[in-house]
Amino acid sequence: MILAVLGLSPMFSWIAEGPLLLAAILLPIAAYSLAGSRAAARTRRWPSGLVAGAVAGAISGTIGGLSYALFGKSLLNIAVGLVVGTVGGALVGTAGASRR
Repeated sequence: MILAVLGLSPMFSWIAEGPLLLAAILLPIAAYSLAGSRAAARTRRWPSGLVAGAVAGAISGTIGGLSYALFGKSLLNIAVGLVVGTVGGALVGTAGASRR
C-alpha cells in the first residue's frame, strides 16, 4: 500500500520510478517465498507452502488493486490484482517450500 501511494500520488512525483518498481517486485517475492518456506517447514509438506504463498499473494494483490482503484484507475485492477497475486504467490510459495 505504501509503495502504491508513493508511486501513484502526484505529491510524490519527485521519487524515482525505478527503485519503486524494483521494491514493488522484489518485496512481495521475498514475502511469498518466506511464507511458503515457513509453512512447509511447519507441516513438512510442500502443498502448505503453495497455499501460504497463494493466500499472501491474494491479500497483497487485492490491496494493490484497491490502491489503484482509490487513485482513480479502473476497478478491474482489483480483480486482476487478486488473480495475479494468487497465481504468483502460489508459484513463489511453492518454490520457497521446495527449498526445505
